[in-house]
Amino acid sequence: MKEFNIAVVPGDGVGREVVAAACQALEEAQQAAGGFRLIFKEYSVGKQAYDSCGIVLPEESLCGMRQSAATLLGALSAELVPPPSPTGQLRTKLELFADIRPIRSFRGAWSLRPDIDIVCIRENTQGFLADRNLFKGYGEFMPTEDVVMSVRVLARKNCERIARYAFEYARAHKRKKVTVAHKANVLHLGCGFFLGIVREIAAEFADITLDDDYVDNIANTLISAPDKYDVLLATNLFGDILSDEAAALVSNLVPTANIGPEAAVFRPIHEARLKEAGQNITNPLSAILCGSMMLRYLGEAAAAQLIENAVEEVLVQGRVRPRELGGESLLSEITNAVCEKIRR
Repeated sequence: MKEFNIAVVPGDGVGREVVAAACQALEEAQQAAGGFRLIFKEYSVGKQAYDSCGIVLPEESLCGMRQSAATLLGALSAELVPPPSPTGQLRTKLELFADIRPIRSFRGAWSLRPDIDIVCIRENTQGFLADRNLFKGYGEFMPTEDVVMSVRVLARKNCERIARYAFEYARAHKRKKVTVAHKANVLHLGCGFFLGIVREIAAEFADITLDDDYVDNIANTLISAPDKYDVLLATNLFGDILSDEAAALVSNLVPTANIGPEAAVFRPIHEARLKEAGQNITNPLSAILCGSMMLRYLGEAAAAQLIENAVEEVLVQGRVRPRELGGESLLSEITNAVCEKIRR
C-alpha cells in the first residue's frame, strides 16, 4: 500500500476548523477508494508559532513541509504578526513559484454559467508584491513623505519557469490554450519582457495554442464570455486579482495549490476570517476541495473524484448549505454530509 506523509498546518483564525474538515473528508476518501494511506502530522506556522518561539515559520515546520508529499494549510493572517506577511514568507522560503487555482461550476451552487472550466496560474514569488520580491529589503519605499514608489521585479529564470509550468500543465491536463494576461501597451519593459519569454516557451509546445490580452480586457471577458479561456497565465499581482474574480463566478468553491520544487501546499481560497474562528460557521467546502486537488497531485484521482462528487451531491441535495450560499448549516454539518456521501 502506498503511503503519503501529509503536513497539516492549521495556521490562524478558522484555519484549524477547515483543515480538520478537509482531513475528515480525506480519511473517508482513502477508506472508500483503498490502495493508499495518508499519514498526517501537524506543524505550527503563524501566530501560534510566533507566540511559542518568536518566529512565524519555524525551521522544523519548513523541514516538515519539504519532507512531506504535500501540505494542507488552513489559513494565515498578516494581522496577527509583524511584517512581512506569513503567506509571502512561506512562498519565498519554500520557493512556491506556481499558484494554481481551478475554477469550475458545481451543480447546486450559483455560477455565472453552468459550464465554467478555467485554470488560473500565476507566478508566486516576484512581481509587484513588495513583501516577497527582494532578496533583502522591501519592495516599497518613500523617497519623501509625499511620495511612495513600488518596485516590480521580473527575472528571466522565474518567467521561464512559470511559463513552462503553465504549458506543461495544459498538456498534462489535456487543455488546448494558454492565455497570457499583461499590460504591455503601457508597461512596455515589464509586461513586454514577460510576454516575450512566454512566447519563446510556447514555441516548444506546438500542441498548445498561445493567446494574450490586456489584463483589463480579460477581467471584462471573464464575465461576458468566460468560455473564451482555458488556462490563464499571469504575473503575481495580475493573477492574484484575476483568479479571485474568476472564483467569484463559481461561488468561491475553489481550491488553491502553491507548487515548488521541494513542496506543494494546498490551501482554501478564503483568508483567516478571525471573527468567525471557533464558531463552527465557516464554509469548509473550499478546504475539502483542496483535499481533492491534493489527491490528484498525489496520483489518487479516483479518491479525488469521490470527494468532488460528494461535494456536488450535497450542494444539489440542498439539505445542508453554507451560509454564504444562502443556507444556515454549520461547518460540522456540511463536513459530515460530505463524508456521508463519500461513504456511499
